[in-house]
Amino acid sequence: MPQETIEFIIHPDGTIEERTLGLKGEACEQITAPIEGALGQVTAREATAERYEQAGDETETQQESGLT
Repeated sequence: MPQETIEFIIHPDGTIEERTLGLKGEACEQITAPIEGALGQVTAREATAERYEQAGDETETQQESGLT
């Protein structure tokens, strides 16, 4: 299973940029919601390609190609 990562970048003006890697589908929003609530108001959100993938896509692809 690929590693799931949440990365935070704190800019000089105090804004915080949050990036997720390895989280597919709605998992990103579900996992980061409590963190965002503690940090404050979200001013912008940009979805990555992973947002539109299904959580099981990679496992199914590996099984089909014999890479389990």
